[in-house]
Amino acid sequence: MFKSKRRPIVIPQSEHLRLVGTLAMLWGNADFDFPPVERNSMIMGMGLHDRGYGLLDNFPIGGMSAEEWNGIARRGFSMQYSDIVADTIAKYHIRRLASHDESAERKAMTAEFSKIIDEQLKQHNLSKELFDRLDRITNFCDRISFDFCMDVPDSGEVPIFPRNGQDMEVSVQYSVEDAVINVAPWPFSVDHHEGYLIAYQLEGYPERLDPFILPYRLQRK
Repeated sequence: MFKSKRRPIVIPQSEHLRLVGTLAMLWGNADFDFPPVERNSMIMGMGLHDRGYGLLDNFPIGGMSAEEWNGIARRGFSMQYSDIVADTIAKYHIRRLASHDESAERKAMTAEFSKIIDEQLKQHNLSKELFDRLDRITNFCDRISFDFCMDVPDSGEVPIFPRNGQDMEVSVQYSVEDAVINVAPWPFSVDHHEGYLIAYQLEGYPERLDPFILPYRLQRK
């Protein structure tokens, strides 16, 4: 779960995932092609990418031990969706997170995950290039939601391939401040979008739940 950096609330991973899934659902317009996969498969894969935590988790981002994180990563990676596209998207994300750590244990984990992913791609005749590109979208949507859930102003950018079958990259930028998420260039199918996440008061969580509504507005930068 995410502990707000400016007020005594927490956002569980399940709510973080809901925002990522919403961004995936809205993806695509005249300038950004929707990837050549079933829309629901992409929404499920990206919207449930961190699937090892549970509904009301109590594992603080930035406050877990390596052993705790490794256990959650392995649990999430070993889960299997019947939708192989969604499952591969989720596995890609977990493998990418594992690769960020240069420790010997994480390097071994990344190599193990890579071997399994390669076997899955081959078994189901899936395109590695396609899933590499999909993972950039997962990363972009995840970083927006991650920064929003940290509840402090932040910004970033991720290189995206806007056209299926073309190699030109576009750096898509975002900024998060208070309840507003700004994005440019605009990759979504609507002019703007408003929604909310459910946070909880830190005191007593998760045994005693005191909900707190976090509204957001997604708009062009």
